[in-house]
Amino acid sequence: MANKIVDNIINSIELITDPWIDSEIHDFFHLDEKVVEFSYEVIDNKYYIEVMLRQPDIHTIKMHFMSFVSLMQHTNFTFYSRKANDQIISYRLISGGSDMKGFYCEVNYEHI
Repeated sequence: MANKIVDNIINSIELITDPWIDSEIHDFFHLDEKVVEFSYEVIDNKYYIEVMLRQPDIHTIKMHFMSFVSLMQHTNFTFYSRKANDQIISYRLISGGSDMKGFYCEVNYEHI
């Protein structure tokens, strides 16, 4: 259900990429000592981020993602969903302003 909501929001706004967003993503993950490794790419104006933390337990991952949301969220709306399997916890985040422009990113954490 939550993934369907995210998809509906994505389809109703203009997805943007921006040097500021790139810089914030890079700095957030690169400068965090809890991050062992990360990479990201932009495909079709959507950010895809892969992350490995030093302590990849569910609680640490959740707290890390919430810090990321706090940094990246826009003024008008922010929505995220989460799904997990045995190896990956995947968050889908979309945030935007009143002009109906926003960014989307999928953050995939390896976990134990």
